Amino acid sequence: MKKFKIERFTRVSEPVQTPITKFGGQPVWLTEPQWPLSSGWDKRPMMFIGQIELNPQLFPTPNVSVPQMAYLFVTHAQNMEEGFFDPDIIDPDGGENAIILQPGGAILIDTAPLVNGPSLWDDNGESYEGIPQLQEAQDPEFLASKSYISLTKDEQNAYSDEVDGDKIGGVPFFFQGDGWPDDSNWRLLLQLHANFKPFCLLVGGSPTIFAFVNEDLTTGKLVIQDC
Repeated sequence: MKKFKIERFTRVSEPVQTPITKFGGQPVWLTEPQWPLSSGWDKRPMMFIGQIELNPQLFPTPNVSVPQMAYLFVTHAQNMEEGFFDPDIIDPDGGENAIILQPGGAILIDTAPLVNGPSLWDDNGESYEGIPQLQEAQDPEFLASKSYISLTKDEQNAYSDEVDGDKIGGVPFFFQGDGWPDDSNWRLLLQLHANFKPFCLLVGGSPTIFAFVNEDLTTGKLVIQDC
């Protein structure tokens, strides 16, 4: 299974204005702005995590012939001092996270036509925008939790060495049971260990973000597992 490993993040000095994969800043919408709103907190705009180009090498779909982008959001504190956290962000259907796909994506949550909104900041509280440096690689076939547990310790370590880590595409490395959003057919869009990044993303104690898209690239869902 092909993937792009995220080797590091390079901060940009000027706002990104083109539809490329990036984290932070403001979305570069392909169509009209569709900023998702929190379901449980007075419709406050969610924080923009980043946007990921749906590269046809990773997400081949015969029915889609135009460029597509996935935009990731989560209900989040809007600055370092706010001290806000909603535990429902871990649930793909909890109304506190969202993946917007353009063009042609299904909208599963209330949105607003906002061009700009809350986004990532760094350890100094300054706005952060960066581009991931990617390296093409391969993942083995996905192992369900029961199959993984049946491996020897050395086999488990070898598998985790291959599939763990920050990446776009590939297969997920779940650590709290098989965390697929539901029984549909999903592809891993993003796996991101949220801590120790050049940006602050407060989504748990030791969390991993898993973002998924369905096979026809019309629906996206986000799951967070936390130790």
